[in-house]
Order: sequence, then C-alpha cells, then structure tokens
Amino acid sequence: METEEKKDSFQQEEVQGLKKKRKIPWGMLYIVVTIVAVLLFGIFNQEFGNVFKTISNLTPGYLTIAILVSVVFFVFEGEIIRLLMHSQNIHMKFQSGLKIGLIGIYYSYITPSSTGGQPMQSAYLRRDKVPVGISTAVLVMKFFCYQCAFVLCSFVSFLFMYPKLSEQNPGILPFIVLGLIVNGLSIVFFPSLFFKPVLHGICRAAKWLVNKIGFLKKRFHLLDSIDRFEADFGSYTDDFKQKKKSLLAGILLSIPQFILQMSVIYFIFRAFGYREVNYFEIFAIQSLLQVSVSFMPMPGASGAQEIGFSSYFKNYFVNNDLYAAVMVWRFFTYYLVVIAGALLVVADQFLYRRKQLHDSVNVPADAEEDCSGTD
Repeated sequence: METEEKKDSFQQEEVQGLKKKRKIPWGMLYIVVTIVAVLLFGIFNQEFGNVFKTISNLTPGYLTIAILVSVVFFVFEGEIIRLLMHSQNIHMKFQSGLKIGLIGIYYSYITPSSTGGQPMQSAYLRRDKVPVGISTAVLVMKFFCYQCAFVLCSFVSFLFMYPKLSEQNPGILPFIVLGLIVNGLSIVFFPSLFFKPVLHGICRAAKWLVNKIGFLKKRFHLLDSIDRFEADFGSYTDDFKQKKKSLLAGILLSIPQFILQMSVIYFIFRAFGYREVNYFEIFAIQSLLQVSVSFMPMPGASGAQEIGFSSYFKNYFVNNDLYAAVMVWRFFTYYLVVIAGALLVVADQFLYRRKQLHDSVNVPADAEEDCSGTD
C-alpha cells in the first residue's frame, strides 16, 4: 500500500509539473496585438474604407495562386532541410521537414533580426533525438544555401534595375548596396564555422562567458554542453566536406525557392488588375526591397517593409491601390505565415505535452518493480 501511495504521489507530481511547464503562446499574442493595432488604425483613418473597397474587388484567382506559390516555397524549405539531414544519414519524413521549416520561418518572423529561427529549429530537432552539433551544422548550411541564392538573385536584380532606379528613385540605392554588403558578408562568415580553429575559438569564448556567469555553469552544465557541441559539430563538418554535392544541391534548390518567394507580389499585381506589368521587373524590385530591409532589427522587419514597399513600388500603383497593396502583400507574405506557424506551434506543443502526460501516467512495469524494490 505504501508503495502504491508513493507511486500515485509521484505520478501526480509529474502531471502537475508538466502542466506548470505550459507556456503562454507569445506568437499568438503577437498576432492579436498586431491585428488590434491595424484595426485601431483603420478606425481613425478616413481612407481605410476605400482601401477595403479596393481589396474586396481583387481577383480571387490570382490571390489563390499567391497562396499556392507560398505553399510550394515552404515545401522547398522542408525538402532542403531533409536533403542536408539525409546527407548525414538522418532520415526525416516529409511532414517533419515541412514542420521544422515552417517553425524556423515562424520564429524568425516574430523575433528581432530573425534571430529565433535556427535556435528553435535546433531545439525541436533535439527533441527528435538529433544531436545538437549536427542539427546546428545542418541549419547553418541551410542558411548558407539560402543566402547564396538570396545574394545572387538580388545582385543580378540590382544590375538589371540600376539604370532605371538611378534615374527614377536614386534615394533607395544606398540601402540596396548596404543590404548586399551585409548579406554578402554573412556568406563569408557562416562557412568559417566549418574550420576547426574558428569553431574552437568561438567555443572557447563561449566557455569563458559561462565561467563569468556562475549560475549558468552550475545550473545548466553548459561547459559540458559546449564541449559536446564542438565535438558533434566538428565531426559533422569533417564528414560534410566529403559531401559537397549535397551542399551544391541545397544551393540549386534554394534558387527556385527564392524565386517563388519573390513572385508572390507579381500575382498580387495581377489580382489588382495590372495586366501589363513586367514579371522580371516586379521580381527584381521585390528582391531589392528584401535585401535592403533584411538586416533591420524589428520582428519581420515590420515598419521597414511597409515603408520600403511604399517607396519601391510607388511608381507602379495608382490612386489608393498602393496602400491596399501594402496590406494585401504583408498579409500574404507575413501575417498569414505567422498565423499558420503559430497554429502549428500550439498544436505541436499540445500533442507533445499530451504524449508526455500519457507517458508519465503509464509507468512501465519494470519501473514499478524498481520503485517497490527500493522500499
């Protein structure tokens, strides 16, 4: 009887502990605050009614295509992650790759300077028993693949649009050049982690910082974690250097992925009824807008994206269409993604917590025998 009471008490403590771990879904809260802010702005803005009238007259077929293009973009994101994982003999299902990809984009969109994406992806991969060093290295290379496609397409777009921009909108050129430089430097920095002296230096600096902050060292055992990370990451890079074909394939897949991402705005143009727009010109302008605001510190570059869109596309829309286009474009390229990502995170956390609760309540028979043997 005493053993059963202890077991029941232990199970109740486990269940209560898991319930206490439930956290506030900050992503959903962020969405709600943003939507409320937009609605309040609309209430006090006299032109808001005209904007909604314009939006209600959009061609739904082209908006549907814009959504489908975005979905295919996410499929590419997941497949590139799967490709890099498979190069390390870590087999990942299609839905798992898609989930990790969307989670990364979601957290990148809601954190300053897109800093939350890779760490959260690594955390979810660790939950799936993928070593931290390997997951981090794969995500670094995924970022590298995308950055290569991003900088390449943006640079070509800059060369293509420079004559027209220098004549019609020269004020945006410094921002574009700065964006190309910052993103170009990231291509140089991240692969440097794959050289062991650089990796070792960064890990030494991290351990020095941990030693200076005592509670991190004692409570989280970070020194051991840093050593394991360096070992896993280092062994991964040695192996990855022999699998350059996977890296090249990742870069080649990232190019059509980026093209899809930048093509959403074209279908929004068509939804507004602009039939004479040049696809390549719209794609180029969108790419240059993206590169010029990519280093902004706000979550999702909010504010900078809207101002940039108004500046870059001001010569392409007439009447009240520009303001309406900003809202539609941000909804399809940002808010819709954040909503989908938040729903995915909440659903995934719910299912994971339920599994933990189920596992904690259903204690295996051998565990029960161990408990009774200690009395």
